[in-house]
Amino acid sequence: MRSLLGIIAIMWVGVFSLLPTSGQSATATSVQAPVVRAVLFRADWCANCHVLEPVLEKAMSDAAGVPVELVVLDFTNPQKWDQSIEVALDHNVVQVYNAYAGITGLVVLTAADTGERIDCFNRTFSAPAMVHAMKQAVSISLSAPKGSRARASAFCPAGRAPL
Repeated sequence: MRSLLGIIAIMWVGVFSLLPTSGQSATATSVQAPVVRAVLFRADWCANCHVLEPVLEKAMSDAAGVPVELVVLDFTNPQKWDQSIEVALDHNVVQVYNAYAGITGLVVLTAADTGERIDCFNRTFSAPAMVHAMKQAVSISLSAPKGSRARASAFCPAGRAPL
């Protein structure tokens, strides 16, 4: 009987040791929600993409604490094009998908909550310049009112008129 009570006591203490103490959050290990999405328009056959992607990979690594999520839209072939439609829907980037589908070698920074285009960059940017653009986009997304975050950028192609 004593051993049974001992086991119950150990289990009881074990359960309470797993609960958060005051000041701790039960979701302390959860990933920070993105404020900005970096939408990469790419294809296997795109020469500019082969220059852009390794630099973007380094920039994303360097920007580990910045709340930016990379979303890849691949236009290599019709099957991947169809998959990119689903990715755009899942990540609230339909607006930029509609504007730039088929253009490759481009990263479009969007507000995660509204899908508004904030800025763009391409293969001419260094990793530090990409990180700087991401940080600026986060700042704009957090400070500018919804619906007024779009910025004129020389690096954003004209795109197509919204559908």
